[in-house]
Formats: sequence, C-alpha cells, structure tokens
Amino acid sequence: MKTFHLTLALGAAVWLATGCATKPVVLDTVGPSHVRWSPPGSRGYLKMYSATETDQIGDNTYYYPHTGYRIFDPAGKLVKFVPNHIGNMDETPAWVVLPTGKYLVKAQSDVYGWVTVPVIIAAGVTTTVHLQSTWSGPATLPDHTLVRLPDGRPVGWKYDASKVTARQ
Repeated sequence: MKTFHLTLALGAAVWLATGCATKPVVLDTVGPSHVRWSPPGSRGYLKMYSATETDQIGDNTYYYPHTGYRIFDPAGKLVKFVPNHIGNMDETPAWVVLPTGKYLVKAQSDVYGWVTVPVIIAAGVTTTVHLQSTWSGPATLPDHTLVRLPDGRPVGWKYDASKVTARQ
C-alpha cells in the first residue's frame, strides 16, 4: 500500500511539474529607432536592460547589477557572453559593439525569466532592449512601432526592413 501511495505521489508530482512548464518567450525583432543602409563590415551597438540581481554591500547598501546574457548568430552559434555589468556595484548595462547584422539574444526578463529577442544591429546606431518592467516607451508612438512582451509591456523598437534609409 505504501508503494502505491508513493507511486501515486511521484506521478502527481511529475504531472504537476510538466503542467507548470512554461513556453519559451520569443519576441519580434527589435532594432534601433531608425536604421540607415550600412556597408558590410560596419559596426553598431547593443544595450540590454536585462533583469537585475540584488547585491548587498555592508549593512544597508544595495546595488542592482543587470544579469548577463548570450548573443547568438542566426544559426544558433554563440557569438558572445555579456556579463552586463563590470562589478557587483555597477548598475549600468554594458554597451556592446557588434558587426552589423541579425542576432538572437537570450536574456532574463523581470517577469518572464529567460526570453529570446531577435535584434538587428545597424551601423553607427544603438539597438536598445528593455526587459525590466520599468520602461513604458514613448507615449506618443503608434502601438505597431514597438515590440511587446506577452503582457503588453514594450521592450524596444520594432524592426521594419521596409523603412531602412537608402544609401546616400
């Protein structure tokens, strides 16, 4: 009888654990607020406001460094791991220099845990991603210009290839 109860309890635990598994969050492509044509070999920038961790220094001093993230190429090969802070007192996300192109970034969100964000890096401009719950985006923009998390919070500018400024 004890074996039956143990088997039943283990089966229920496995069923609950698989039922609670969450579907990975993959967002639309985020790009800079404006994009110009860029020649091959150019460089752009990425700034990722990932979730933060709490670090206590001393009795009453707290710092909130951003969590690290990984940048992959479109084929899924790791390009770079970014710690996203210099030390445990650094609350500013890293400014990463990358060759122009499309990347997949896996970073932590305040609410959704690990999130995959496709990003476009364009020459000379910064692509910014906000996975913290504090950014609300510009109030005057049409909704279709922003990428949003499943709960509706904006994370960055939606990339639109048709709006890339032509070579001058």
